[in-house]
Amino acid sequence: MEVVVSGQEIPAPMVIAEFEWAAVRNRRDQLLRATDFTQLPDFPATDEQRAEVTAYRKALRDIPEQGAKPSEVVWPVLPAFVK
Repeated sequence: MEVVVSGQEIPAPMVIAEFEWAAVRNRRDQLLRATDFTQLPDFPATDEQRAEVTAYRKALRDIPEQGAKPSEVVWPVLPAFVK
């Protein structure tokens, strides 16, 4: 099955994958926004805690480069002190 987009026929699985990746990126962006406050200079955290949240945010930003299918994305775990 093919889908017509802007006059071009595109295989349906490719279209579905694009929507799935868009959902992954949307969720990733939500999780990044939810931890933006941890980047403020007055956020009360130790150097170790700052390193944890920095690593978490980097792992989120790296999700699209995992090369996995959207359903196989490995989501990083939010550091417990942020919750």
